[in-house]
Amino acid sequence: MSGKLRQRVRELIEEKEWKELEDLLLNTEDEWIMEILERLTRSSEGPKMAGGLITSLSCDTRESTSLRLKVYEYILEKIRTDEDNNKRGAGEMVGVLMMHVDVFPNNVLIKLVNRFVEHVQNGSSLQGRWVDLLAKLITSISQKEEITVSGKEMSGEDYRYQVLKSFCDLPWSAETTISLLPVFRDIDLPKEELQDVVYKVEHVLKSVDFQSVPPIIYHLILLVKGKLPGRVLQAVIDFFNKQEQRLSSRSENGNCASDSIDIDSEVIEESKHSELTEAQGTVILHVTHQAQYNPALVKDYLKFVKTSTWLTERLITPFNLALSLSLASIEKYQDQIIESLKSCLLKSFRQQERSRQSQWLRETWGENCNITAAFRTTIDNCIMGWDQVSQGLVQLGFSLLESGGGPKGETYASQRAVELASVILPLILKKQPHIARTVISQLSNFILSASSPVQYIEILGKLAKVSPLVMLEHLNLIRELLEYLVFLPLPVSTHLLHALLPLLKMSMTLKDALMITLRKMLFSKQVESRQVAVRGFLQFLRHFRVMGTLPNSQASMSFSSSLSTVSINADVHSVFNNSTNEALCLELLGVLRRCFSQQHEVKSTFYAGLYDVSRANPKLTGSILELLLQHIKVFLDVRADIFNPVILKKVISIQGENAVLIEPMGDLLGSLGAIKTYYEENRERITTEDDDDEENAVSVLNEVCSIFDHLTEKLAGCGLDDLGLDTNGEFSNSSAVGQKNLFSAKIMVSVFDCLIEHTFSHGAETSEEKMQTLISLFKSQRKIVTLVKERSGKPAKKGESSKGKGRPATKPSVTFKSNLSLRATAKMLEASLDNVDSAGPNYCELIKENHELQMYLLLVIEETLSSVKGLTISERERIVPELKTVAKVLLFECSANLASSDSSDEREVTRLRQSLQILSSLLTIFCRFYKDKLESILKEVTGKNDNKDLNGNLYRVSKKCQKMLLKILHHEERAPLLKDGCLIVHLMSTVTQAMEPECDAIAEVQDWVLQLCKDQALDHGGLADSMVGLAFVLSNQVKANHTLTRGIARELHHKLGDLEQDVEVEEAGKYKIVTEETASAVLSTLLAHLDDSLNLTEMALNKTKACLASGAEYDADKIERQISMKFVLVMHAVHEVIQSALPLGTNTDHTLKLVTKLYNVLSLYVKYYLDLYRVKTYPQISDKFEKVVHMSGQLVTAPVYPTITYIEGAQRQMGKNKEGTLKARAIKEYKLIPALIFSIEQYEKHLITLSRKSKVNLMQAMKLSTSRDFRIVPAAIMEALKNDDEDPNDETEVEINGNNADENENNAERSSDNERHSGSDDEDNTQMETENLPTTKKDSKGAKKKRSSSGSEEERDENDSNSQNVGKKPQAKKKKLLISKKIMGKA
Repeated sequence: MSGKLRQRVRELIEEKEWKELEDLLLNTEDEWIMEILERLTRSSEGPKMAGGLITSLSCDTRESTSLRLKVYEYILEKIRTDEDNNKRGAGEMVGVLMMHVDVFPNNVLIKLVNRFVEHVQNGSSLQGRWVDLLAKLITSISQKEEITVSGKEMSGEDYRYQVLKSFCDLPWSAETTISLLPVFRDIDLPKEELQDVVYKVEHVLKSVDFQSVPPIIYHLILLVKGKLPGRVLQAVIDFFNKQEQRLSSRSENGNCASDSIDIDSEVIEESKHSELTEAQGTVILHVTHQAQYNPALVKDYLKFVKTSTWLTERLITPFNLALSLSLASIEKYQDQIIESLKSCLLKSFRQQERSRQSQWLRETWGENCNITAAFRTTIDNCIMGWDQVSQGLVQLGFSLLESGGGPKGETYASQRAVELASVILPLILKKQPHIARTVISQLSNFILSASSPVQYIEILGKLAKVSPLVMLEHLNLIRELLEYLVFLPLPVSTHLLHALLPLLKMSMTLKDALMITLRKMLFSKQVESRQVAVRGFLQFLRHFRVMGTLPNSQASMSFSSSLSTVSINADVHSVFNNSTNEALCLELLGVLRRCFSQQHEVKSTFYAGLYDVSRANPKLTGSILELLLQHIKVFLDVRADIFNPVILKKVISIQGENAVLIEPMGDLLGSLGAIKTYYEENRERITTEDDDDEENAVSVLNEVCSIFDHLTEKLAGCGLDDLGLDTNGEFSNSSAVGQKNLFSAKIMVSVFDCLIEHTFSHGAETSEEKMQTLISLFKSQRKIVTLVKERSGKPAKKGESSKGKGRPATKPSVTFKSNLSLRATAKMLEASLDNVDSAGPNYCELIKENHELQMYLLLVIEETLSSVKGLTISERERIVPELKTVAKVLLFECSANLASSDSSDEREVTRLRQSLQILSSLLTIFCRFYKDKLESILKEVTGKNDNKDLNGNLYRVSKKCQKMLLKILHHEERAPLLKDGCLIVHLMSTVTQAMEPECDAIAEVQDWVLQLCKDQALDHGGLADSMVGLAFVLSNQVKANHTLTRGIARELHHKLGDLEQDVEVEEAGKYKIVTEETASAVLSTLLAHLDDSLNLTEMALNKTKACLASGAEYDADKIERQISMKFVLVMHAVHEVIQSALPLGTNTDHTLKLVTKLYNVLSLYVKYYLDLYRVKTYPQISDKFEKVVHMSGQLVTAPVYPTITYIEGAQRQMGKNKEGTLKARAIKEYKLIPALIFSIEQYEKHLITLSRKSKVNLMQAMKLSTSRDFRIVPAAIMEALKNDDEDPNDETEVEINGNNADENENNAERSSDNERHSGSDDEDNTQMETENLPTTKKDSKGAKKKRSSSGSEEERDENDSNSQNVGKKPQAKKKKLLISKKIMGKA
């Protein structure tokens, strides 16, 4: 029976007899139908048979619908259970079922959907193609205009939302989530419903394991498509950031309690970190792949990055860094992403700098995130194969390096950017060696093209130290870079050669290539290229040491020897041995002999480096001495009857119309003397018993000694005529004779320097005769300097002057380069200033009594300090001992003698002032270049070796500065010494900035400075400016002192007077440092401090707005409280300043700019609330904000218009005498005053907008501005009327001023209730209580001062109703208005 029935069903389906087939099925029992269906679906024609059965059941009757549903559910269940056995057939079956969904009535579709909901509720598996039917079912229902569900009528879209809500309310496993998201993608959900799905997935991610996260995020990205990609990325970033924080906090807690943690738990934590890293890598690949086909994804991410540039802790995380840099691999978005990350990092560095300087900012936003640690973690994760991230890191590193070039490189943010790049590039090269070629190539390009390539060379040197073997694998790039040495400046080439030194020591191939390049450069046409070659050869001599002896006779070997003899057995990774180094040094000494025939610049470079060669390679000292001795004999005549042994004719040559220097005798003699002294001090260590050539070395040394003795004997005490100098000649560059005389003088001055250093280094301290000789040498040198300075200003001889008449030429300044070394200068200065009694004889008193010599030593040290910035790191390290010696001596000298002598002794005052300047420069250098060694340096400088930390040692220096300043202030004749006080305050500022902000020492310094400002009345503007500035800096750094800012402002108001002459300001008298003489200087400092406070407030507001826009968490109440307090402080001070009688000048301009900035920052505060109303549902305006707005109207807006009127009146008064000055100032303030008015109007505009949104009247305390484009000036009208005749019917032309003047000038004459506001409370009133605001001023009798009313209320209302938009720039025009005299008389 069943076989015949099945055959009949098959025939009817083939013949498409649907009506007959439906009748047959309806008259057959359900069991038979299901059996037939099971047999048919097993065959290869199963989908066709199933489709025929479902098609035949038309749903016209209840029985047909019921049977169709049974067949449908049976097939669906069959697919769900047996899909694994027949996946192809299951897919075809699902297609058949989808084709027949739309025929079902609504109630059947709802039943089918509910079955899917039950599967999710029961936790059943949703794997398989059968789940795809759900999307078709929901889509079919959502297209219905009206359906009935449980007796309720609703639209199909509402039912879709109800089903989605039901799904989201159920718990989802990772498997369920992965199955449902593709279903929702096929439904095409609107944004609102997608938001619910994303929110649900966010909760699911918290409970699933890390392995399930990538597929969930992948399907979620496909689901949102171009609708909400940014929302998904934010959810992903927040999820991974929280997971990283959770695991890092666990590891930190584990490290704290490492003793109680077993090995198993550590392994578990490591596995979790590994799983998280793998999940992050997979997600990054998914996002990057989708971004290539979905531009909306990258655009939303760029928007997220740009809004988060102020939120470093959210943007600079290991995962987000990797994601950003991976997306940067898409060339279209590369520049935007890299620039956004760079901008975020620079802002973070600026915030770190300001946080260190401002305790208020630290309280407002807390500590900054560890950027370096985030980059290190990202680079460590790159080992997992994130090649695209590695490329992005390299690009970001070079972008950060670019910010360090030029003058911007001096900023803190740029320095930190370069430091971060110096961490990123070496580390990524170490972890990913395959990108070394890219890094080296880009570094080479920047070194050759950048205007300031120092940072790139430092990175290259660091790479050579950290990964030399990786660098040597790309030797061709290094050799190519070395070939361009000839085109680089001398300092850059020197840095580059020093940076590549580790590679030169390891690779003979690279060394040989450099040798050939340097040899070519030694014969270059450019002098600078020859200097580079000399420095390169000297570097080889310094670092390739000879352990054995080197016969002096071989040092003069021929230059024609082949360089190939040095590199017969060259190997990339070979290590140089003693014989190789010896051969190399022989070669180099032969090469460098040719320097004697080069220009004097090349010779100077050669001589300057020989002393360092002798110290680094002592075995070459004898050879170098002999080399120099043979050369110097050419220029000396040591006969007894010769007064000046230096043969100036050989040293200087006249070629045509110019004199040419042939030999820098000072450099040659200085080098010879320094090497001779070093050889004498280390002779036992240099020479050995096996030294065959020791006798030759001794004879060379004796001959050198005789030369110095002869020069000293001849030149000590000799006159100018004996030196061969023309005392009546010309010393200038205008003629060959003048140039020759000038060169001769400079040569002899440098020779005297060398002899002074040599004499002092050979027992002058213990020998009176030598000390007298030293003084005599110095006096002879000064005679030359005096002669040149006198004769350099003399007019030229007749016939040599330029033709024509004009302004007389300025007196040329002749500078002399000192040849005293820093080590000798430091020792001489120590001997001349040190008061310690020695056990043996000491004849340093002769130097102590010679003021001119001491000043000369100080000048030499000052010139040396000015060049510290351009030195390499190794060169800076070599001069540390001398710098410490100088600092120690000068600190003791200034502490002991400053203000202790007669202040009328100008020479002593000048010497101590110079000492203070050098001491200040030294401490600045220590704090900048020697941060790591600062503590040990200060211990030696102060002479204390106790256990105090860095802050303690800095405080010790600060105490010495305090004592020096008090000695000056308590001196009977302190006027000439007050300038030194400025240097001391600058010294204290340098010291306090190096202290930790939270230490107790800096708080003690702050208290001392504040007390000094209260007690000391000064008449020196510079010192008062420095003191008040230091007080403000310490107030910011330690704890904001609100009474200081307001107190200084009130003192200034009293000293400057009120802008109304008949109003007397009450005297506060709290800060005596503010006097009439110092008021202008202190005002400038106060304005700068208020401007800085507004900058801090603006920074905090920008970060708050970024948190609001990006949805990050922040403590809104605390931040708003801090910002409001800062606004109150600034507004109270501005209130006092704008009511003062400001003198016209820069302070007036700064005041107008400050008030403009105040309104701009206030507008930013209002915009924050406008954003709050846009983002959040039920926001509220805080009381603190309302009080700030109220105070801005009472304290600033009300008095600012009379201030503008006062400034314009003062301008007119000054213009009567100084028309040109008035015109220039009018042009300047033509821009300042309109900018101020525009900022006020913008602020009021935003307030009005916020009032409408919040339903709170924020304008009640604001005084609405009136029209300023056209204004009748009463003074001009009255003057015109007075000059006219008596006829009442005549009409007079009166000026109407179209300039930007204050509209309140008329109102001030007419308003009886326009009262002035001035703060009278001297307490720290930071609570924004509006009822305590000052409302009146009192005159000397205590009565309130009011202006008389000259206009009616109707006139003012009419004037207000005609207000124009003052935001536009007014035209500077003057218009004429005919006004009847009768009308004016009535008025």
